[in-house]
Amino acid sequence: MARELAMGIALTTDPDTSRLRLAHFCDAVHRATGLRIVKQGLFQYHRLLSELESGQLDLVWLPPLLALRSTGQGIVAPLALPIRHGVSTYSTALFTRPDSPITNVAELVGASAAWVDPQSAAGYLVVRSLLRSRGVSLEQAFTHNTFYGSHEAVVDAVLSGAADVGATFVYQADDTGQTSPPAPSSRAPGRPAAHSAGWGDRSVRVLLVAGSIPSDMLAARTQLEPEIRGALQDSLVTGEHPEVIEAANALLGAEGFIATSREHLERLATILSALDAEPLSVRPQAAIVRGST
Repeated sequence: MARELAMGIALTTDPDTSRLRLAHFCDAVHRATGLRIVKQGLFQYHRLLSELESGQLDLVWLPPLLALRSTGQGIVAPLALPIRHGVSTYSTALFTRPDSPITNVAELVGASAAWVDPQSAAGYLVVRSLLRSRGVSLEQAFTHNTFYGSHEAVVDAVLSGAADVGATFVYQADDTGQTSPPAPSSRAPGRPAAHSAGWGDRSVRVLLVAGSIPSDMLAARTQLEPEIRGALQDSLVTGEHPEVIEAANALLGAEGFIATSREHLERLATILSALDAEPLSVRPQAAIVRGST
């Protein structure tokens, strides 16, 4: 098990920071398993699978729905699911600025929308699917759509006024509509704040919350030897390698990992079957980094 393995992740945060954290994670896994892991690079979602299929990547971090599709196609073998805030699920929120004239989804007419990526569950797909199921015409609601490539960029676009609304991940959203910063001291009595969300400590108005969505996944190329996949999985889920968990926390916000279960994949399949898969004409943000290393 001495050969070199290449790992890639989706680019959803600052590229320079992500590169450094990915390198630290690869080093930690190497120390735990003896397997040499090199950071191959950061990719937009659509690039991850092509790099896997071509054999350029052995290990990947995949968003939920891309993980399901690639698993079903036999491209990857699931290894582990991140645990965040004690759970392996999360939600998605459609949000706007606190002073926005848009106060509910019925007022989504001609809005400009900021999305993460066409394959992002929290940053695009699930919100649109729920709105369509409630009878909202997406064509009328969102007349301008832009993919920004990361959750941070989506939040910046909305709060700067470049977009009217955006979608991002959230844990424990305030269903009354107004979400305060997550620190307990900033929370009004009786009003739950977002425990963690894409907007961090900034105030937003939540228009819609959907979930729960099963977590993203660490996976391996199916051609990778079973003993290597087993060693990698053990380094993540046994809890015997705190340096791996510390590096994973920095890279993925993960407190730990659990092995992927059939129930997890079945829940993803249910969500996938209900999603809006129609193509959308969008304006990609020029600043998105594609396939950088």
